[in-house]
Amino acid sequence: MRLLALTVRNYRVHKELSVTFDPSRNLIGGPNESGKSTLAEAAHRALFLRAKTGGKIQKEMISTHLAGDPEVFLTFEAGGSKWELEKRFAASKGSTRLTRSGSSPLKDDEAETQLSALLKTETAGGGGAAKLLPTLWSHLWVWQGSSGEDPSAHASDHKDTLVQRLQKDGLAAVMQSATDQRVRECIAASYDELFTATGKPKAGSKPEIARTQLADAETALQRSQETAARLEQAATEHSRAEKEIADADAVLPGLREQRGTTEAKLTEVETLRRQEDTQRHAWESASTSLKQLAENDTTIRSLGEQAARSHETIAPAERMEASLLTEEQSAREASQTAEVSQRQSADAVRSNRLQHDLANAMIAAFEKAGEHQRLTVRAEEAKNIRSEVSTHREALSQLPNLTPKDLESLQKLDRTANQATASLNAMAASIELLTADLAVTLDGKPLSPGESRVLTDSGELAVGPGTRLRIRPGGGTTLSEARIQRDTANRTFATALERHTLRDLDNATSVLAQRQTLSQQIAQLETRWKALGGESITAELTTATTDLEAAKSEVQRRTAALDPEFKPAPPETLESARQLRTSLQQALDQAEETEAAARHHAAQFRDHLETAGTELQNHREQTAKARQSLRDLETKLQVLQETYGQDSAREAALFLARETEQQAAALLSTTRKALADFVPDHLATDLERFARSIAQQEARRREAENLRLVARDRLTLDGSTDPQADLSHAKARHIAAQETHDSQQRHAKAIEKLHQLFSSSREAIDRSLVQPLADRISGYLQCLFGSTAQVRVNLSDAGIEGMELLRTGDSTFDFHSLSGGAKEQVAAAVRLAMAEILAADHDGCLPILFDDAFAYTDPERVQSLQRMLDLAALRGLQVIILTCTPTDYSAFGGEECRLATIHHSTTALRITDEQIEAEQMGK
Repeated sequence: MRLLALTVRNYRVHKELSVTFDPSRNLIGGPNESGKSTLAEAAHRALFLRAKTGGKIQKEMISTHLAGDPEVFLTFEAGGSKWELEKRFAASKGSTRLTRSGSSPLKDDEAETQLSALLKTETAGGGGAAKLLPTLWSHLWVWQGSSGEDPSAHASDHKDTLVQRLQKDGLAAVMQSATDQRVRECIAASYDELFTATGKPKAGSKPEIARTQLADAETALQRSQETAARLEQAATEHSRAEKEIADADAVLPGLREQRGTTEAKLTEVETLRRQEDTQRHAWESASTSLKQLAENDTTIRSLGEQAARSHETIAPAERMEASLLTEEQSAREASQTAEVSQRQSADAVRSNRLQHDLANAMIAAFEKAGEHQRLTVRAEEAKNIRSEVSTHREALSQLPNLTPKDLESLQKLDRTANQATASLNAMAASIELLTADLAVTLDGKPLSPGESRVLTDSGELAVGPGTRLRIRPGGGTTLSEARIQRDTANRTFATALERHTLRDLDNATSVLAQRQTLSQQIAQLETRWKALGGESITAELTTATTDLEAAKSEVQRRTAALDPEFKPAPPETLESARQLRTSLQQALDQAEETEAAARHHAAQFRDHLETAGTELQNHREQTAKARQSLRDLETKLQVLQETYGQDSAREAALFLARETEQQAAALLSTTRKALADFVPDHLATDLERFARSIAQQEARRREAENLRLVARDRLTLDGSTDPQADLSHAKARHIAAQETHDSQQRHAKAIEKLHQLFSSSREAIDRSLVQPLADRISGYLQCLFGSTAQVRVNLSDAGIEGMELLRTGDSTFDFHSLSGGAKEQVAAAVRLAMAEILAADHDGCLPILFDDAFAYTDPERVQSLQRMLDLAALRGLQVIILTCTPTDYSAFGGEECRLATIHHSTTALRITDEQIEAEQMGK
């Protein structure tokens, strides 16, 4: 199968475009939005989508700027002949025409059936078209954005065909024989009796029963061994307990004596610590008293020095305060003068601003009046259009209510009546006797030469005495039945016409055309009415009237707010009002500049006044603080001297405090030395050690007594039977169960091994079966990755489960671990190999189309990619490349077609979905 030429009309962005294909290599290039993918889609839908298709799929093909149904003309070779395919896509008026070179054309359903037979696949149509269409020849049509998908799914979809082709190529010998299959089934049945689907032993099987019996025997043997071991252990534990009790009784007296001695020493240590604590408190009290007396003496002497320095700094501060007061009064007078000037400037700005605002209000009034006039004209035009729509609707209501579906039904009834009439005319049989050697009778009446009769029912024709013929006009159906069918069809057609109040079929066609024309005119008028704002024009006019009155009122209010001497003459036009606003704006700007300068000067004087006042206030506060600080120092010094005495009294108290502190320190040092001689930390550790050792020995003795008691009870209870005899019987039962278990396990492992061998043989057959496919894929990939590149294909009952890429050395890559560009290239190689194998069922050739399929492939790798595509062409495939960068494929050597970017003018026809449906109903 090979594509020869393609022409599309009214298909999406293409008004009419033709492409001629080379038998082997084709390169279609063009920038984005030039319609490359549209060409690929048009060819695919011509082959696999029924022409009578509506809904979303058909709407997607319709051009948004061109009128007319989408049409595709495709010329191709298939089945050893050249075929021309023409399709016009429409919901009910779609048509298909398939013509074989030198033969009569096939139409519609007959053509679709023949096309499916040539392509060896089904075609999409009806409600399931959207789901089925993308899956048809998806291994050959590589749509934009899908080139990096795992190709295993496509190989699985065609597994049966691939296997058949590989077997026909000479691999049938590796298939299993019938005897092999029966043996395999027998072993599989035995395996299913012994194992589950996951390979685990099946419950209730002989090996599982033997395993259970062996487990029971092992449990009984373990119990017997445990009983004998318990008796031996009990005797050993009883002896060990007796020895531990004796050892504890020998150690405990000495440990208790050492603990008593240590406790007595700790009592003496506690007494010395209480004495040390009392002496330490006395020394700390003496030290604190000495320190306090020294600090008080230092504080009193420091305060005296500070008071003397404060007296020396107060006099200059008082002189500075008088100078700052004079400066503050001068700044206050200058600030008051500047404030008066600023108020006068502000009054002038206010007067100019009121005049400027009045000019703005006048301009707004003129503008609102103009807007009101424009809306009045639009409202009148919208009213006239609404009246015209009502007239058309009234004319439409007077026509019969006829839809395109009703017209189609009437046409069908008319065809039925015509067919019934034709059948009636064709059924009657006329018999004319030209010459006869023997007597001829018809239904017993003689028939003379030259006489003719018309048969309306079966009749008997006799020729001579020995020949009788039965003649049945219409194959057995009488003319009366045909006449009844004709009358019934005519009555049904007439009744349908009467129901719609129509004269004939031509009248129906005319009525429907009139209804559609009126509907289109109504739609156009309503579009104009909406463009004029017909839905909101009344509200807009009302708002404009309100705004105009408000603007006039604003002018009146602002005119009344001005003093008579400042009122400007009212302007007569919008332009004069704008000129008045310009002149007033200049006066306002000048007044604002004057007011800003006055405000700046006033602010400077206020800042100067504030600075002078702040300096005066700060100086006053500092002077007051200095006076208050001096008073506080003198008061504090007097209080301290009254409390702690004069200099001589404080010196005597300091000498007595030093002697008391030294005596307390000497007593504390003596006590601490006596306490250190006892080493208190070691005594506490020793006491804890002796107590811990005594507790351990006592606990050990109690545990030994408990162990001796338990061992004595165990010897008493378990000594009633012979544990050695029970152990011998358990060993014998265990040996028997072990032998049975081993026998069943050997049998089960043998079955499992045979099952594995047959499964591995099946896998080897599968590998041999898909190896030619893997070899073809590897041949393509070696064009890209070098001679060491290989592909491993995995086959299962469900199809191709996956594939792995093997590179230099032992590196193996799963398809999903590859980069985006590598996925595109490996997937392309798989598609080419599949197409090469499947082409044997299509005259040795299949077209394979790549629509911008190598977006992630590096420009350097594209050069190697062209070698792979060229190899596919050499092996008989027709390769078609669609790309935005045709210069990248300059070394491909294919027939090149360049598409230009499609531009549509802003005045192009825009067709809505409703208009498309109306046009289809009209047709």
